[in-house]
Amino acid sequence: FLPQGYGIKLLNSSGTSSIINDVSNLGFMNPASISKFENYSFGFSYQFNTSIDEAWIADYGTSRVYNFYPQSAGGIVKWNDFTFGLGFGQKYNGTLDIDPIEVTTIEDPDGTGEFIEAKQETMIHSYSITASYSFKELLQTSNDLTLGFRYSLNYLDRYDEIWHLNGGATDYSSNIAVGLNYKISLYDQRHLIIGASYESKTDFEAKYEVDNSTVILYDPEDTTNTYIPAAQNEFYLIHDLPDELRLDLAFDAASDLKLLANLTSIFWATETNFLKDQIELSFSAVYKINEMFTPSLAFYITDFEYTDNFYSRLNEGLNALFITAGLKFNYDNFSADLAIADSHLFSGDYRKQTIGKIAIGVQL
Repeated sequence: FLPQGYGIKLLNSSGTSSIINDVSNLGFMNPASISKFENYSFGFSYQFNTSIDEAWIADYGTSRVYNFYPQSAGGIVKWNDFTFGLGFGQKYNGTLDIDPIEVTTIEDPDGTGEFIEAKQETMIHSYSITASYSFKELLQTSNDLTLGFRYSLNYLDRYDEIWHLNGGATDYSSNIAVGLNYKISLYDQRHLIIGASYESKTDFEAKYEVDNSTVILYDPEDTTNTYIPAAQNEFYLIHDLPDELRLDLAFDAASDLKLLANLTSIFWATETNFLKDQIELSFSAVYKINEMFTPSLAFYITDFEYTDNFYSRLNEGLNALFITAGLKFNYDNFSADLAIADSHLFSGDYRKQTIGKIAIGVQL
């Protein structure tokens, strides 16, 4: 599970805020934030990443797979002060790209001309249901408090292929998230929104199964292959997605300018003794030109740090600073959400990447 495969799941035209986002990302947002969407809203997104040729030890690369799957999708419906949402999203999508390995023997130390191909593909999909409730004009003030809850069912799909062997593992695991938003009314119809959310960890324990019942032993001196039965021992692929804590601010600096900030802590250290907790920070400025066009400019900082001596040499290459830009286009009941994030200027060698994302939404 390479760090690059987790991506930027909250990326949208406004940056990476957990409280001001697109309806397609509702499965990743602060669950209290779905109350801001209009009734009967729906959206879906697609994402495209550039591959990273050197992303890990021994020049292993990584890329995105199965781009025909949406990156995220969501829809909401309201009933009085309640808001309900259904969501889908990809929490992980990535490969371990390995160059073909040429077969060598004692007789042919420079290679037999035959190559061993290796492939590793991993995805984690999340299916969620979210509910929120808004307390309007709390304590006889113009301030609002919203509480939210989300239940997610997560699906892990792993596929490996090495030469004549292929195998994989699948598993389901659930987790929950809770959140709150407190909106403070300021002067001139401006607001300050403070948000906090917590998402519990997800534990996968997937039985790994090899599809082939035999291993082929290559013998250059023989015209036939020798078949050796594969080992029948069972083993499991264990992977945990840790707890996450998010804090957000959204401030109307002017009638047409909104400032957003997000601080996220991902608690890897509680799941493993060779990783530090991961800190992510983002800040964005969103300017509303008119009812049709709303562009933004932002940055997003993330890291991934090992504590053991062997893997700690990777730390410098895994730090990333993405510069993001976005544009929200509204026309009648339809919207297009465009975002791009690039990390080539200020990131480690293992995180230099460009991510593009487009979302289409409709309000009925």
